[in-house]
Amino acid sequence: MMSDFVYDKAAVGSRIRQKRLAMHMTQEKVAEKTEKSIRLITEIERGTVGMSIETLLCICEVLKTTPNDLLLSEAKPSDSELDWLIEALSNASDHVRSSAIDILRSYLRST
Repeated sequence: MMSDFVYDKAAVGSRIRQKRLAMHMTQEKVAEKTEKSIRLITEIERGTVGMSIETLLCICEVLKTTPNDLLLSEAKPSDSELDWLIEALSNASDHVRSSAIDILRSYLRST
């Protein structure tokens, strides 16, 4: 049975770009970490070329996401913000993380 799935290179490339930007990474950094060329990463993000499963998995590892998130889901604008927030809190010191969470809780209770 055939699926209705269509590999939309432009949409996948856009999702990769959104994830990369949410993580404050450059194309050069993704290329370095995936051991792929900058040109390939650029062309993937533009949707002008597809990618192998190996490349997809490497990109997913670097961007801390899954193939399903890049291939199937529509990226929600808030997803990148949440990813950034999680990453920022994960990298913060215990004191900064605790303070940020307290501030966020206070703000959300007031709205």
